[in-house]
Amino acid sequence: MNVGRKLKTLMFLSGTLTIIAEGIITYLIVSIIGIPTIFTAIFLVILWLIQWLIAPYLVGRNTEEVGPGDPLYEIVRKIAMESKVPTPRVFISYEEYPNAFAFGNYITGKRVAVTKPLLDILNQDELEAVLAHEVGHIKHLDVEIGMALGLIPTIIGYVGNFLLFTGWTLLFFAGDEVELILGLAMLAIGGVLFVLTFLLQIFVLWFNRLRESFADFHSATLYKDKAPYLATALAKIQIYAQNIRTDPFTGIIITAPPIKLKENERDAEELVMKWLHEHISPFADILMTHPHPAKRVKMLYSILQGT
Repeated sequence: MNVGRKLKTLMFLSGTLTIIAEGIITYLIVSIIGIPTIFTAIFLVILWLIQWLIAPYLVGRNTEEVGPGDPLYEIVRKIAMESKVPTPRVFISYEEYPNAFAFGNYITGKRVAVTKPLLDILNQDELEAVLAHEVGHIKHLDVEIGMALGLIPTIIGYVGNFLLFTGWTLLFFAGDEVELILGLAMLAIGGVLFVLTFLLQIFVLWFNRLRESFADFHSATLYKDKAPYLATALAKIQIYAQNIRTDPFTGIIITAPPIKLKENERDAEELVMKWLHEHISPFADILMTHPHPAKRVKMLYSILQGT
């Protein structure tokens, strides 16, 4: 089975299992509480719409839009055209960490942002490979799908945390047996909801890692010759992260000079080689939103080799 077909099969499996698990748990909770199913469905749709509408403004804080004529915009425009999607709006983010991300909706416009540190450490080929990954997210509707699947665990998690906090507060300040029993009940229910949230997140994170791999697949198949550059981009991000420290007195984030990282290509290539030969447990990234970088690099090179 080739890489693309395998990813699609696994995404269908993980997505189906996630929806079933969320459906069963939601049905059990609303049945116990006694809320009509139709009201629950309407409530979830409204929350999803609110999240969908406001998320671009929350995610897009501390960004600056660039337009036609800007080199970054022109790269994204070319990739979008070759990916057969409308050109998204392009932003530079002034966060402290090297990152790129896709966000937005049909009202605000689909958007791609690249942080300034990432622009500082990547060469042209690496930047194009990373941006092709982000355009892949837009092409695959990952923003909308991710919000939909993450909504129920988020709600259950918030309720669980509220009950745990309130329960501990009642126990601490309990003035009689009623408050003591109520506090214990809240702790018990909150604990159950916490466990349910954790179990659902396992499914959601599994699906999310597959979507990330599928975006890697899009980048590597769109520009097959740039697959190694996506690998070295991942390595440079990892190296950058290892050189980050925070001044304990000022809270200022300090990193190795970005230009030095950009020029030291050998370290990135050595890290890629290490990942290619590293044995990774299937469960090494079970609690991560992205696949382990070694898994990503191995997949990229398997695409390059046509296996």
